[in-house]
Order: sequence, then C-alpha cells, then structure tokens
Amino acid sequence: MYFEIMKKIFAAAALLLAMTACGGSQKKALSLEGTTWKLAKMEAIPAKAVDAEADFFTLQFSAADTLVSGRTNCNRFFGKYELKGQKLEFGNLGMTRMAEMQYEDAFVKMLDEVDGYEIKGEELKFYDDKKLLAEFRAVQDAAAQKK
Repeated sequence: MYFEIMKKIFAAAALLLAMTACGGSQKKALSLEGTTWKLAKMEAIPAKAVDAEADFFTLQFSAADTLVSGRTNCNRFFGKYELKGQKLEFGNLGMTRMAEMQYEDAFVKMLDEVDGYEIKGEELKFYDDKKLLAEFRAVQDAAAQKK
C-alpha cells in the first residue's frame, strides 16, 4: 500500500514538473509597444544599408504617450502614432538633421504611408491598403547589439 501511494505521488510530481517545463518554454507574444523593431526588408533600402549598424532603421513605440521614436541610418526621428485594432497611423513625425542620407527620406515616406500592421512571432509588417511596405524583426536591445 505504501508503495502504491508513493508511485501516485511520484507520478503526480513528474506530471507537474513536465507541465511546468512545457509552460515555461512558451514565448510571450510580442506587442507593437514595448518592443524594439529593426527594419529587415524594404524595397527602397538595400540590406547592406540596413545591416550596417545594429540600431539603423529601428522603431520603438511608447503606449504611455503614444509616441514612436527611432533611428534611420544617421538621424533620429520621433512623433505620434494612433492605433485602432490593426490600423496604425503615424502623424507629425520630426527628425534631427545631422546629415542627409539617401535612405532617410524613403524610410520616413514609408512611415507616412502606413495604414495597418501585423505581428506574427517576432516579425512586424507595415501595410498601405494591404500592400506590404516594410518588414521588421524584434530585437532585444539595438544599442547593446551595436557593432
């Protein structure tokens, strides 16, 4: 009888441990806000320019004040955004003008055209009338990954 009870306790403990291990390996779903997003693909900007630095062409959204900020390949930008479900719009974007770089205008123009977004896993996609404009990937801390 003692062994019967011990087997049940051991089986229950093993099951609990297995459930905890499986639950702990699940990743938390990413959200637009609170994640640093790095450009992965955009027609007007070659991969070589995007990958030149870890924090080139990055975005961060702050839910507290509905502000977006980030970096192009040289300048920093900032402005308001509005979320309504899967609809996303940027407004009143400002930018430092330390240098005029050839891809800056294309990036900011793309942001002005965005009317929707989608997040799947660690990918963020921006759309204009369901046409894909740009793809981003989540990064832990762009500044810490600087080359």
